[in-house]
Amino acid sequence: MASIERMDQDGRDCWRLRLYVKRKRETVGLGTFDESQAKEAKVHIEHLADVRSRERPPQKTTSRWLSTLPAEIYDRLAILRLVEPRAIAEQPRTVLAFMRSYIAGRTDWKKPENYTQAVDKLQTFIKRDVPLEGLRRGDTDRWHRWMIYDLKMSPNTAGQNVKRCRQMMRAAIDDGLLEANPFDGVKIDLKSDKTKNRFVDEGAAKAMLEACPDQEWRTIFSLCRFGGLRCPSEVLTLRWSDIDFSKERCKITSSKTARYGKGERIVPLWPEMKAELDALWSIMEPGVKVPLTDFVIQRYRGSEQNLRTQLNRIADNAKLVKWPKPFMALRASRRTELERSGKFANHVLNEWFGHTGKVAEEHYLQVTEADFAQASNPVGPFVGPSVGNQRPPREITETKKPNKNRALMALDSLLMVSDNNKSTPERIRTSNPRFRRPMRYPIAPRMHFIFVVL
Repeated sequence: MASIERMDQDGRDCWRLRLYVKRKRETVGLGTFDESQAKEAKVHIEHLADVRSRERPPQKTTSRWLSTLPAEIYDRLAILRLVEPRAIAEQPRTVLAFMRSYIAGRTDWKKPENYTQAVDKLQTFIKRDVPLEGLRRGDTDRWHRWMIYDLKMSPNTAGQNVKRCRQMMRAAIDDGLLEANPFDGVKIDLKSDKTKNRFVDEGAAKAMLEACPDQEWRTIFSLCRFGGLRCPSEVLTLRWSDIDFSKERCKITSSKTARYGKGERIVPLWPEMKAELDALWSIMEPGVKVPLTDFVIQRYRGSEQNLRTQLNRIADNAKLVKWPKPFMALRASRRTELERSGKFANHVLNEWFGHTGKVAEEHYLQVTEADFAQASNPVGPFVGPSVGNQRPPREITETKKPNKNRALMALDSLLMVSDNNKSTPERIRTSNPRFRRPMRYPIAPRMHFIFVVL
């Protein structure tokens, strides 16, 4: 049972409530409440303590009373765990509303539209919003199959949608709004789809450079094809101050790998990159016309600029077939090209490209026409990585043993016959291999005289 007490504070009457919470006596100050408000608070707080011990929701009248409480008194009840913190209590309690609210609160995401699309697909399937506890594991299984077989989505895309919704429901569990995640256990198989991989060879790269409309686009293309940079995240964050022309290297800022503690990496300033950056430098004149801290790419930075669409137009002007994933194709082509050259160790390429060897094998490395040409001429020079257990084949040359002089061979045979039954320091008759080794300090050989009777 709770009790209210009157107390004098700075010459005015105040009320406080005493009650037991889990057999522990607690005190709740009621601030400027008068006697009638204090008595009403006593009834509602007693009810909250009772439903908390039985793990039941409060009555509607108590919920309405809580919504009118001042923030300081509500926070005191939250400290005693009689109510949820107001930030959690105000969150939506339905699936779709909670997910959309969660997406709106994640201002750190670079592509929240991917999560929004997953929620849109879920809304199309369930047709109406349901309480958090009302979404079952069977519903999520059927939704996954519906995306694959009815919407004809690839298993990767459908699996990514399930994965994103699972992440958002995990946040609801962390806030205490849900006990079990309905998306747990949905079997998804995320694999790399290599059917969209394309290798951009040297001829196609030159044609694309010639079709670029200006020097900034030539620089963008060279950074992607010859530097292997991610576009747009790494290309648009490159500054003039990050480029060291004297050492022929530049610093790349990567937002994708920053969460893994690898937000920056140093890459070589490849000759193809350097040529285009030099040409752009002469136009921009950093340090004179613009500050050195300015971005290298200025004209195509706006959100209304769609670099992928413009790259497809450049491919049309170059009379080339458009690639399914153009910027990914440029980055993968450079990694494959350097891997085939065999000039760099695997860990060096991983450091320059900002990914692991496993990721390179699953998503980047491709079989090219040069590989088939190498297979048709296997006796030619070795071209490929010299890492792991792979080594260039050695040229085997036959070496013939030198022939001994016939006179010396006859002399050796005679010595063996004469010493056949003797044990000398030079020749010990034993089966033990230790004594068959040549002596470190051999005794001078004895002279043998052979008399020939004429």
